Amino acid sequence: MSNEPYNEYLLVMPNGNCKGFNDIEGVKAYINNYYERRLDDVFHKDGYNDATETGGDECRLNVFTQLGVEEGKCEIYKTEEFINMINEEMTFEEDRAEIVSKLSEAKMDFNIYDYGLDELLAHIQEVEYMENFGDKVRG
Repeated sequence: MSNEPYNEYLLVMPNGNCKGFNDIEGVKAYINNYYERRLDDVFHKDGYNDATETGGDECRLNVFTQLGVEEGKCEIYKTEEFINMINEEMTFEEDRAEIVSKLSEAKMDFNIYDYGLDELLAHIQEVEYMENFGDKVRG
């Protein structure tokens, strides 16, 4: 099977939905936006007007940590590596062809849990995208 993926990076959201990107900065921006929206939801649900009412960055970090524990985290993989793993590990040709085809599309409409692929992802190296929080460059 030689479907070339349209997107270099595969972003797997905590609920298993996948999105494709061709640059790591685009993926990081999407993840940041996702967590900012989730933070707004938490503040709104708990009756806060904004983050300044709760003490700034410390509360934000606590909310983000709690979201990570409750929901899981966003994970980034190389799309081609995932496709290679599917081609190597999946037995049924028809299922394999369908999944590889979906992962090769420009706009993915795909959920890893629908196909039980979370186990395969566990064997692939994630792309590291987290930057050290609070580190300052000294010159």
